[in-house]
Formats: sequence, structure tokens, C-alpha cells
Amino acid sequence: MVANPIKRPRPEPSPGSGPSGGIALWCRRFEDLCRQRGIRVTAQRMAVYQALAQDSTHPTADAIHARLRSGLSSLSPATVYRILEFLEREGLVRKVSTTEGAGRFDAKIGEHQHLVCRVCGSMVDFEPALPVRIELPKIGIRGFVAEDFDVRIVGTCRQCRSAPPQARRGGAGNNK
Repeated sequence: MVANPIKRPRPEPSPGSGPSGGIALWCRRFEDLCRQRGIRVTAQRMAVYQALAQDSTHPTADAIHARLRSGLSSLSPATVYRILEFLEREGLVRKVSTTEGAGRFDAKIGEHQHLVCRVCGSMVDFEPALPVRIELPKIGIRGFVAEDFDVRIVGTCRQCRSAPPQARRGGAGNNK
């Protein structure tokens, strides 16, 4: 377990596991957590969260906006970015580091890691049999205080390994 002052809620079951009832459960849990914290549950916040929970590819804010724009024409890309950043600050979603420049997001905030393909940029959740345990220092170098840590395992996915060499040269960012 990580020594971490940030207490993150752990909605269950995982949004990617099981039928759409799992997504509905996550969304109800999200609403409950927001209300407990005095956070307004707006239609836009709910739509962004639901789109994120339904997408196990760890989408970017732009991908979420593209998914929602036909149903919510008034939703701007800037609003999606602000909502995701706010939810991340509140510990309700997770921003995931990648091999790319664009930030990607994850509705699954419980303890898990990510496998990231350096060729195509795909990212999948990974829950090791033994949890990663690191004791974060209380005071770091030059007054830096560690609050959290994020582990990503970078390599090449099965699809990219089996692709012909010339097809592999596309580099990260070609999300499948």
C-alpha cells in the first residue's frame, strides 16, 4: 500500500468489467461521492464522467469531446478539459502518464498500473498479483513533498509485435 495523504474513492466494479450495469453503478457511485463532497453534479460533468467510464482506452479530453459533441452541441473542448482537470484534482478520475504528449484519463481510480505500447500508444489496465508498495518520503529533495506515484510499464503490445516491421514504424500516438 502507498503511504498517501490523498484518499481516493474506489468505486466497484470496474467500468470495463461486465455489462452496462457496471457503468450505471459507477455513475451512481460518482454522483454519491460528488454529493458527499458538496460537488454539484451537472449534466455536463455527468456526461463527461460517463463517457470516460465507458471507454477503457484511457481517452484524451479531445476524444471524450468528439464522443459527446453530437449529443451535447454546447459542450466545448475547453469545458471538457476543465471538467476532467477538476475531477482529477478531486480524486474522482485519474490522469495517466503516457509515452505521448497528450494527457489521458481513467475513471478507474483504484490501485492498478498501466501497460503502454510505445509503438501504437495503446494503454491497458494491469492489476499485478502483488500490489506495488512504495513508501513515499514525507520530505523530499529541496523541500519537495511526494503525494502520489504512478507506475506505467512501457513495451510493445501483441498487435504491434506481430505486425510487419514497416507497419511498426508509425510510433506512439496511433491509438488503435
